[in-house]
Amino acid sequence: MIIDIHSHRPAPYPEGIVSCQPDEFSPMEGQVYSLGLHPWHLDARTLAPSLLRLEEMARETCVAAIGECGLDALRGAPMWVQVNTFKAQALIAEKLRKPLIIHDVRAHEGILGVHKDVAPSVPWILHGFRGKPSVAAMFISRGIALSFGEKFNAETLRLTPPDMIYAETDESLLPISGIITLLSESAGRNLRPDIERNINTLLRI
Repeated sequence: MIIDIHSHRPAPYPEGIVSCQPDEFSPMEGQVYSLGLHPWHLDARTLAPSLLRLEEMARETCVAAIGECGLDALRGAPMWVQVNTFKAQALIAEKLRKPLIIHDVRAHEGILGVHKDVAPSVPWILHGFRGKPSVAAMFISRGIALSFGEKFNAETLRLTPPDMIYAETDESLLPISGIITLLSESAGRNLRPDIERNINTLLRI
């Protein structure tokens, strides 16, 4: 059963959605992937063909989501390149009816601005969320779900609605079951049924 929404572990990894960029994409039978252009690795000179290639490859049935993609105020391409590329990928997610997995580092307003422009009908999920409850509330109020990994804000986790919680390994060495145990202990209840339900619903859209 898939319970890990975002992982950089190599395939085969049956418990999770393996995140990779188009240049890394070499699908293995039975593995589920997310595919996106990360803001750290963008090149404005090759964006148009990169986006076309992404859309073509993301049509594969093994690609369950678009991403990770997003905005990073501390690292990566100039912000105008990041914003334009993030919006383009959000539109690909809409076109292909696949969820969007989002990287956000100190760029909350930019993420919300693109969300307003796109007005998405597919789920958006912020991966590796560590922010304060006040920041989480901004996203939750717009229908953007949160994915929690090994490091997280316990108060934010407890205040997140059950149907907007996901779990991930990202680059952690902990197994996803261990991360879900950490999250459950912090939340004071077993989160695995919620996480299983949420990701199963996500994969059926």
